[in-house]
Amino acid sequence: MAVEETIKTVDCVLKLEGSKQVIVVDNASPNNTIEELTVRYKNNPVVTLLSSKSNVGFAKGNNIGYHYAKQKFDPDFIVVMNSDITILQNNFISLVKKSYQQTNFDIMGPDIITCAGQLHQNPLKKSVPTLASLKKARRVLLLKNCLRPVYWIKWKLISRHPAKKGIIANSTKTNKMAFDVPLHGSFYVFSKRYLKENADCFYAKTFMYMEAQILYYLAMKKNYTMIYDPSIEVLHADDASTDLTFKDRYKKAVFSNKALLQATNAFIELMKKG
Repeated sequence: MAVEETIKTVDCVLKLEGSKQVIVVDNASPNNTIEELTVRYKNNPVVTLLSSKSNVGFAKGNNIGYHYAKQKFDPDFIVVMNSDITILQNNFISLVKKSYQQTNFDIMGPDIITCAGQLHQNPLKKSVPTLASLKKARRVLLLKNCLRPVYWIKWKLISRHPAKKGIIANSTKTNKMAFDVPLHGSFYVFSKRYLKENADCFYAKTFMYMEAQILYYLAMKKNYTMIYDPSIEVLHADDASTDLTFKDRYKKAVFSNKALLQATNAFIELMKKG
């Protein structure tokens, strides 16, 4: 949906020093996203455009690009990133290699700075939820799903008297490298061992939300090294695509609640399997 943000991101990656391939997955955008991108990049051998026939969600959409990258290029690293990210360092690729040499990471996340408010989204403050806390969250989400009229009143009032969004990120940068911490879902670097052992980058049974928590849960179970590296910095516009899809805040709230409920159910099912 967010064509301008996507172009900005792709052009940023193309300017990076070192060898790279760019794979863009369009998740069946109902606007002219894929047509505009095709016109812009059709003669660029470094850019591959993939288009899903239907909107398969965040996890499966990213998995499409991940599968293609593995099969086509057999890379040392795959960076899975949102289309509203700006990488701040031209030597990003060499910084990734340096980080890997120092830590032998399986999954790495950089300092992710939000464009609004200069907040830092990594490392995440919350740890993996328990099965009991997920079941409690599911009950709340089910109740919210039954109270849509209240949602409508709430968002109509808020649209007249907008309140500040709750801070879910760090107000100051975490300057020390951190190991085995949950990382924000907008930007991951996966290294060779992860690529060899995992057919997907994300657990494929969610549509949207909980990807970061589930990835961390699975990474800890498999004894993967998951690190936050503050020496690498990116900017994140945050929710650009969803905001374009749902200009009505009530509709966005209803959609978000449904998607979060579906993801919570998927996580509960995964935990029950052990």
